[in-house]
Amino acid sequence: MIKSIKLTAIVICFFASFSMADNSMPKNCPHLLTNSSIVVNIEGRFVNEEKNRASVSVEWRHHNETLDTFFVNLYDGHSFAFITSGSYRYMEIGDSKIKRQLGLHHLKETIGKTPLRLDDLELLANGYFKCPDSTRSTSPNVFATSNSMMWWSLVIDSLPKPGKAVMHGASRSRYFALSNWKSYANEELPTLVNVASSNYGGNIWIRSAYPAQALKTDPLLKSIKSKILFPVPKLFGKIAMEGERKIPLILKLNKKLLGE
Repeated sequence: MIKSIKLTAIVICFFASFSMADNSMPKNCPHLLTNSSIVVNIEGRFVNEEKNRASVSVEWRHHNETLDTFFVNLYDGHSFAFITSGSYRYMEIGDSKIKRQLGLHHLKETIGKTPLRLDDLELLANGYFKCPDSTRSTSPNVFATSNSMMWWSLVIDSLPKPGKAVMHGASRSRYFALSNWKSYANEELPTLVNVASSNYGGNIWIRSAYPAQALKTDPLLKSIKSKILFPVPKLFGKIAMEGERKIPLILKLNKKLLGE
């Protein structure tokens, strides 16, 4: 009898504590780099932890009401598409589009030999940040991440166009210098971002950006049976699709930054 009473008490305490923990869990308050459906072409060049040069091109298709897709092209010849909805994610690898399901722990993986992580793409797509704690006087420039496998916080120097930022997390802190903010498809984005840590460094350029509506045939809206579902473009900066197409380019390449 006494044993059964103790067991009942333990069960009640367990569920009570679980309920309290669930109610106290901070909710997500997404902070997105862009709030509209947009296609952004990005290029990154780095000196990685092994002191080797590494480069990557990324075409990011951000959608408000469907999956985000990142077409990643590494300069060693490898390519893949990273598709995320927030609640789940997967990759399509190479021309054969081998599908690989990904869990949250896979977000720690680096993108090729660059210092970038899959977690960085997840944060770009979904803006996983916790809501500010109203009971504490925290700085509006400090954002605590949520569901991130690599980063605990993002701290910026000013809003809405920060010039400096730092990310703290499981890896070494990462420092950013953001410059040349421009209007891309009615969205303000930095043209050039310098990134540095204690053991790597590099630069990230936004090569071009335009509304997602410019894609007359968006593969994300195609049937699964379509042969062009999640195509891997041969050239990033152009959309590799069948036939000719005129795509309005909101901002041309910054020739000064690209050294042309």
